[in-house]
Amino acid sequence: MTTSKSTSLIAFAVSVLAVALPANAAIYDAVTGFSSSNATGVFSYGTGVTGTSFTPLTNYSAPCQGMVSGLGCWQTTTPVLLVPLVGKNLTGSTLDFSTVVLPTNVLLVHPGQSTDSIVRFTAPTTGKYNVSGFFELLDTHPTGVNAIIAFDNTVVFDQMLSGPGALSPSTPGGLVPFGANGILLHAGDFLDYGVNNAGNFYNDSTGLSLTFAAVPEPASWALMIVGFGLVGFSARRRTNAVAA
Repeated sequence: MTTSKSTSLIAFAVSVLAVALPANAAIYDAVTGFSSSNATGVFSYGTGVTGTSFTPLTNYSAPCQGMVSGLGCWQTTTPVLLVPLVGKNLTGSTLDFSTVVLPTNVLLVHPGQSTDSIVRFTAPTTGKYNVSGFFELLDTHPTGVNAIIAFDNTVVFDQMLSGPGALSPSTPGGLVPFGANGILLHAGDFLDYGVNNAGNFYNDSTGLSLTFAAVPEPASWALMIVGFGLVGFSARRRTNAVAA
C-alpha cells in the first residue's frame, strides 16, 4: 500500500511539473525581433521626446533610402540627412559606411535635429521580466548623445555618452550597460529606449542592444505544490509507522 501511494504521488508530481513548467521562457530581443512592420509586435520604432512623447516612424526601406546597402531602416516622411532613424544591419557581418561602424548585435538608433529616436517595448502579458542591454557609440567622430530610458513616460535612466568613438573597420566605441531583474510589468506597460542629440545631431549613430526575458512564475508554484505534497505524504508515513 505504501509503495502504491508513493508511486501515485510521484506520478502526480511529474504531471504537475509537466503542465506548469514552460518548455522555454519567452525572450524578446530587439535586434532579432526588428521588423519591417511597425507597431505590430512588442517592439515599435518612433521619434519624439523620450519620456514625454512617441510618434511611430512611418517609412521603412532596405537599403535605407536606397543609399546605404545592407541597412534596413525606419524613418519619418521627411528625414534630414537620413535621420531620425532606427535601423538594422542586414548583412550578417559588421557594416561600415561613412563614419559609422555597425555590428550585427545592435540596432542603429540616430536622433534627428529636434527629436529623439526611440525603440519602445510593450509588455505582451502581465508578469515579471529580466531586462538587459547597452547603448554604445557607433560613429568614429561622435559629438555626444544622451541615452535615456523611460518607464510609462517616467525617465528612469539618463546618461551622456561622449567617447571614445568607434574604430573602423570593426570596433564600436564607448558603451554603457543597463539591466534589472524581476521587473513587474502589466500587459500594455511600455518602456522607451531613446537617444537624444545633446545639442548636435551630427555623428550621433548609437547602437542599442535590448532583451526582455519573461520570468517563468508557474514553475515556482508547481515546485511549491509538489513540495507540500511530499511533506504531507512523509508526515502520513511517519504517523502510520508509529501506529503500527
